[in-house]
Amino acid sequence: MKQLIQCILITSLITLSACTTNLVKSDNTTSNKPLLDSTKIETPELKDFDIGKDTLYDLLVAEVAAQRSQFTITLINYIQQARMTLDPGVIKRAINAAQLLKDMEAIREMALLWAEVEPESIPAHQLLAFQYSLQKNYVDAMLHIEAVLQLDGEARVDSLASSSAPLNDEDKNTLLRLYKDLYEVFPDNYEVGYSLALVQKNLNLFEPAIATLDPILEIHPDFEPAIILYANLLYDVGQLEAALEYADDKFDDFPKNYNLGRLYASMLIETKQLDKAEDVFQALADSYPQAHSFKLSHALVMLENQKIEAAKSEFLKLLTTGAHLNEANFYLGRIADTKEEEEDAVMYYKQVQQSIHYELALERASFLLGKLDRTEEMLNHLSQARKERQDIALKIWLLEFKLLNTFDKDDLSYISLNQALIAFPDDEQLLYARAMIKESKSDLVGMEEDLRHIINNNPKHAIAINALGYTLADQTDRTTEALQLIEQAMVISPDNPAILDSMGWVLFKLDKKPEALIFLLKAFQGYQDGEVAAHLGEVLWALDQKNKAIEIWVAILGKNPAHKVLLQTIQRLHPDLLDQLKNRAKTADASPAASTENEQDQTPITENE
Repeated sequence: MKQLIQCILITSLITLSACTTNLVKSDNTTSNKPLLDSTKIETPELKDFDIGKDTLYDLLVAEVAAQRSQFTITLINYIQQARMTLDPGVIKRAINAAQLLKDMEAIREMALLWAEVEPESIPAHQLLAFQYSLQKNYVDAMLHIEAVLQLDGEARVDSLASSSAPLNDEDKNTLLRLYKDLYEVFPDNYEVGYSLALVQKNLNLFEPAIATLDPILEIHPDFEPAIILYANLLYDVGQLEAALEYADDKFDDFPKNYNLGRLYASMLIETKQLDKAEDVFQALADSYPQAHSFKLSHALVMLENQKIEAAKSEFLKLLTTGAHLNEANFYLGRIADTKEEEEDAVMYYKQVQQSIHYELALERASFLLGKLDRTEEMLNHLSQARKERQDIALKIWLLEFKLLNTFDKDDLSYISLNQALIAFPDDEQLLYARAMIKESKSDLVGMEEDLRHIINNNPKHAIAINALGYTLADQTDRTTEALQLIEQAMVISPDNPAILDSMGWVLFKLDKKPEALIFLLKAFQGYQDGEVAAHLGEVLWALDQKNKAIEIWVAILGKNPAHKVLLQTIQRLHPDLLDQLKNRAKTADASPAASTENEQDQTPITENE
C-alpha cells in the first residue's frame, strides 16, 4: 500500500498521460470477432470498499487539482488521505498545500500527525515549534524545541528570545522561566544559555544576563552573538568605557562582524570619537562592498565630523550606484542648503521620495522656492505632493498656509485655507487659522462662524473659546457674553497665560480694574508677551501706577521694539511718550520681572504723565 502511495505521488501526471495515450491508440489489425457477444454478458459482481483504489483516486484528484491551481481541493483530499493512511509522504504533501493556502490550523494538525507518526522526525518538531511560537503558545513551542535538541537537531533555540523585546512582561517572564528550565536540562548548550541571557536583557535584568554570559564566553570566546550581547549589556549597566574597550578588542578579532562593528561605531559616535567611527564604517564598507548601508553610514559620520566635501563625494557615489537615493538626495540637499546654494538644494530635496526624510525635504524645498520668489512653483510642488501623498494631505495644506504666511502672501494664504477646508471642513487648525485671518480683515461675523464651528465640534477647545471671548471683549460691546466664554475657557485650562490675559482684559472692559490687575499680573508672569504687556500696562496706567506700566513697557520694547499692539497702546495713551520709551529701551537693561517695590525711587519719564 505504501509503495502505491509513494508511486502515485511521483507518477500521477505520467499516469494521466499514459491513460490519455491508451484511449486514443487504435489497432490496425482486422478482427472477425463480433464487437459484442451477447452470449457472454455477465452480471457485474459487487465488491467491498477498496482503500487502495480510493486512496489512489483521491491522490490523483489532489494532484490534478494542484495542476489547475485548485489548491483547496488539493488540501482537502490530502488531509483526508493523511488521516486515513498515516503515510509521512502524504502528510508532508498536505502540509505543503496548507502552507500554500496559509491555513495555520491545517499546518498545525498535519504537523502534529507527522510527529505522532514519526516521533523522531526533527523537521516535524521544528515545524511545530515554529507554529506554536507564531501562536504565542510558548510552553508547547519550547516542548518541541526540547524534542529537537534531544534528537541532536538544529533547534533555532534563540528564535523565541530574539523576538521577545516587544512582548509584555508577562510573556517575557514566561519565556524566562522556560529558558531557565531548558538550560537546566541542557547546561552545556551555550545557545540555550545565550537565549536565556537575551530574555534577561529584554526584562532589564542586566546583571543576571552578564552573569549568565560570563561562563559561556569563558568556554566559547568566539561565540559572536554572545560577544555582541555582552558589549550591549556593559553599555546598559552604564559601563560605557568598559563596553567601548571590549567592543574595540573584539572588533579586532572579528573585523567582518557587521553587527559588532555597528555597535562599536555607535558607541564611538556617542562619545564623539568620530574619526574612529569613520574608520570602523570604512572597514565594514571595504569588507562588504555590496552593502551600501555602510557607505551611507560612513558618509553620515563624515558629515557630522564636518568633513563636508568628503561626505558629499560619498553621497554622490550612492546616487551613481542607485543605492539609498532618498538619504543621499536629502543630505546633498542639506549640504547645498547650508552653503546657500538654493537651486541645488531645491533640486536634491525634490528627489526625495517616500521616506523618513520626505516631509522635511518637502518643507525645505517649498520654503526655498518661496524665498526665491517662485511662489507658483512652490504651490505646484505642494499640490503635486498632495496628490502623491494623500495620507498627509492635511499636513501639506497646513505647510502651504504657513509658508504663504511666512512670505506675506496674505491673499493667497486665505485662498489656500478656503481650498483646504473644502477637503477638510472640520479641521480645527484650518478653521482657527481662517478665523484669525477673518479677524484681521475685520470680518467678525465670519471669524465667529469659524470659531463656533470648532466649539460645536469640540466643546473642550479652550483656545477657540478664549479667542472668541477675547475678540468679543476687545472689539464689541458684548462683554457679558465675552466674560461667560472666557470663564468657560478658564474651567478647561485655568493656568493658560493667554486665557488669564483675556480674563484680565474683559474685567478691565467691565470696569473692574483691581480684579483685572490680578489676572494680568499672573498672565505676565507666565508669558512676557507684548500684548499681555500692553494690557497690563494699560490697567496700571488706569490705576495711576504709570511708572510700573512704563517699566514693563520698556522691558518688552527692549526685546521686541516693533510689537504692533504694544506700540498702538502706548501711542493711544500718551503719544509723546513713545519715542522716549524706545530710546530708553535701547539703553536700559530692564527686566519684565523687576520688582516694583522701589516705585517711589523711579523718576517720571516726563513731567506730564
